[in-house]
Amino acid sequence: IEYAPIAYNPSEFSSPETGLVVPVFQKGDDPIDVINHMMSFLTSVVASRYPPTNNQLRTSSNPRQQATINNGRVTIQPIQGRQNNMSTGSSRPFASGSGGTSGI
Repeated sequence: IEYAPIAYNPSEFSSPETGLVVPVFQKGDDPIDVINHMMSFLTSVVASRYPPTNNQLRTSSNPRQQATINNGRVTIQPIQGRQNNMSTGSSRPFASGSGGTSGI
């Protein structure tokens, strides 16, 4: 493995405001260890920039149905007082001779 020469100003890579220290790797370092350290660094960058999310429970904004996603399973329930029509806008009339069993 050949490494490119490193020319940098150390103050460009670590910022006291963020509290993150960018690791610097040398020519003799183990490539797998370097990748693991880089992944750890990227994880800490993302965790420090974005708030944690709760993906366990979401509610649909569909006015006819209420969809709840819990532990990866989707449950769809019609809202009380409204009719649940699954075929609105998605049905097409069946044309005879297009793969059906009619006409045999």
